[in-house]
Amino acid sequence: MPKGSLNIQVTNLNGEPVREKVEIEFQRFSGDLGAGGDAMHVSFQMGSSTEVLITGIACRGGPGTMYRILASTPHYRDYSFFQLIQEDMVNPPSDDIEFWVKPGDVKEIRAPKFGELPSRARAILQAAEMRAEEPKDRDLVGESGESLYRTLGPLRKACFLNIAKKTSHPTADSCIDAIEALLICRQDRFFAFVDGALPDRLRLSPAFKSAPGSLHEPLDGFEMTGESFKSRDAHANLQVTFMRHTETERLAADIDIDEASGIEHGFEVIRNAVFKQKTNPYLIREFLLSADLKGHSLDPGYEFMF
Repeated sequence: MPKGSLNIQVTNLNGEPVREKVEIEFQRFSGDLGAGGDAMHVSFQMGSSTEVLITGIACRGGPGTMYRILASTPHYRDYSFFQLIQEDMVNPPSDDIEFWVKPGDVKEIRAPKFGELPSRARAILQAAEMRAEEPKDRDLVGESGESLYRTLGPLRKACFLNIAKKTSHPTADSCIDAIEALLICRQDRFFAFVDGALPDRLRLSPAFKSAPGSLHEPLDGFEMTGESFKSRDAHANLQVTFMRHTETERLAADIDIDEASGIEHGFEVIRNAVFKQKTNPYLIREFLLSADLKGHSLDPGYEFMF
């Protein structure tokens, strides 16, 4: 029986080898395209390598055999794609396997220490004027700087780091320099005082477009300005919605990242990053990483712990 091989890269979205055992199922495609094939299962540990060579894959001589490949590993979503296997050759992959995390499996994150954060991110935390709009905000009231960063906990810290990275990127006009002081931080967004010139800057920026802000509510003592802008990315859009303090007229913004229309991921379309009715920051991290898989320029800098 003719046989071929497959050399494939297997990583998480950081481009690193996954630590757990990887299982791969080869399922023969139905009909003539799958002729000559045979179901096959392989499992392996990646170690320090990101590539694996799979040999002895049954196929039809000549045109080859089409397989549906299903890859799985603990703590990550299954990944699936079609692959043609031809005889007597190392077949190039039709897709690399890039595992997306299962957010519910994440127990903690390994984040940079406060002193390792970019200077602007540290400044936003140091200038914080934390307030409590809801009971879940109360533990942060009175905190600032390193103490605030430590008290955020994994979900809120992940959200802060996601937004800090996105707002420092050219796809968001590097607008982090206009964020002044943190007011509230939750797992799906943060509120902050911002420079009064930021609305005009975003209105004129080619990286942003006007967006409806009707779903955003003002903080107590603020009123919405009616201005909201969203970055033009296909996925992991930054939205900045403005409000003004009714007494001081100081400008603030509700800043969040959403997954927009979803992204195709090995036959699965991830449309929804909702966890306990809130956008999950761990999945938003995956959307950020997927936007620049090679350069990792949108990596928020933390790792998952399971």
